[in-house]
Amino acid sequence: MARTKILAKSYSRPAIYMLGVHALRSFRTVRFLAAGFLLLTVAASAWGQNAVTLAFIDVNVIPMDTERVLTRHTVLVQGDRIVSIEPSDLASVPKGAQRISAQGQYLIPGLIDVHSNLLSNKYIADEYADEELAVIVANGVLTIRAPIGKPELLVYRDQIEDGELFGPSLYVGSPQLAGVGYGSGVNSRMVATPFEAAAAVREFEAAGYDFINLTFGITADIYEGIILTARGRLPVIGEVGPDIGLRRALESAQQIERLDQYLEALMDEAIPRAKGLSGLGVWVLENWAEIEKLDIQRIEAVVRATVESEIWNTPTLAFLNSSFGTGRSDEEIEGSSEYGFVSPSVREELLHDRDRFWSNPPEERFRMRYVELRNRIVSELYRAGGKLMVGSYSPEWLFLPGFSLHRELESLVSAGLPPFAALWAATRSPATFLSWGRAGRTEFARVDSEGIRFETTTTVEIDFGRIAVGKRADMVLLGANPLDDIRNTTLIEGVILR
Repeated sequence: MARTKILAKSYSRPAIYMLGVHALRSFRTVRFLAAGFLLLTVAASAWGQNAVTLAFIDVNVIPMDTERVLTRHTVLVQGDRIVSIEPSDLASVPKGAQRISAQGQYLIPGLIDVHSNLLSNKYIADEYADEELAVIVANGVLTIRAPIGKPELLVYRDQIEDGELFGPSLYVGSPQLAGVGYGSGVNSRMVATPFEAAAAVREFEAAGYDFINLTFGITADIYEGIILTARGRLPVIGEVGPDIGLRRALESAQQIERLDQYLEALMDEAIPRAKGLSGLGVWVLENWAEIEKLDIQRIEAVVRATVESEIWNTPTLAFLNSSFGTGRSDEEIEGSSEYGFVSPSVREELLHDRDRFWSNPPEERFRMRYVELRNRIVSELYRAGGKLMVGSYSPEWLFLPGFSLHRELESLVSAGLPPFAALWAATRSPATFLSWGRAGRTEFARVDSEGIRFETTTTVEIDFGRIAVGKRADMVLLGANPLDDIRNTTLIEGVILR
């Protein structure tokens, strides 16, 4: 049955929008381990057989096809589909439609975070996952990819898709594949040989995971076993370790997280990649001095190779730049919007590594150079036509799911992207990538005189990430134009979730 729900923030006023053929049945307070913070209300309506029609009147639409605003339009939603987008003075609103006056407000596609692990993966009990998912939706994030998977997440994914659980559309990475000595992390599987790695890929595919996720310690031979087995089955995401390097990752079409191995690609070849600052390298104090030896003239070639490989990058600027570069003061953390959403004991655990790093930080000039180079690489990737996606790296260091996506948007703009490009990285770009992933990005082998080549099909329907007739009705209503100021994505008036 098609269902559409609206979630609205409530401070001193009741829920803004309530949909359903019957009256609103209940409010649900999202308590989330602690009391006395922001109240969220979820419209939990009983649904009849006939699809509800919703009409946004006089709304400004940012469809995310090109950089434009459709001013004073009427958008009709029926069931879980957008059925009409017309100028309000020409639009016909069906009798009985739920009318919402949205003059002066802006409708954007639901936001997408492709690196958002749940607190319930590690820090809190699974019983709170439904409340955590509601908080993510309240922040306008209507699709997430949880890179570090576990069986419970597969259940949530299917329940959300079937309308049995309220939450963002969920894509789930596999448990992390780790090398020898690194398999004790959260939801990790240690693999010691290429054969073990290949078996794990087949197992995770059979279990229903959407991606194969890599973490620390993957050696070159194990990597080849993973890539060859995953080809045509599941896309590979995650860590690019020093044994692999950027060139091989680009050749393999792996989706790259955190700009792994990009700084190392600017090093002199005589310097071991293990001396770099990707992955665990940021924790090695002596590695930081190497940042002054990087050759920025190599950025152009690195960016060109990235664009030619057609891979997607998730830079995670907000988390990495602030966590290891500029730093976040106690006052800034305590004043953050998510500070009160977890109990003191959970906050302490989330901030443990932050306190450990900043007890003996690298020199400021090294850290500022780190931020500068990461921003420049992202800016150059954008200018060259590289594929960028927003990933917040939540919930680490109190960058909580939902909230932290908006910081990443701000960081992309600070790095030099226009607001439209930042918004594209949180809508159209990840929608394309995730649609390929869910379809398995079907590949076939072509053998001729030039050898064996793997080619991909191009017949994947992309059903979300933009506002267009026939597309899924995942949208966010904002109080101001995010193309004027990307921070306006936080001015959420309401959320429509299929």
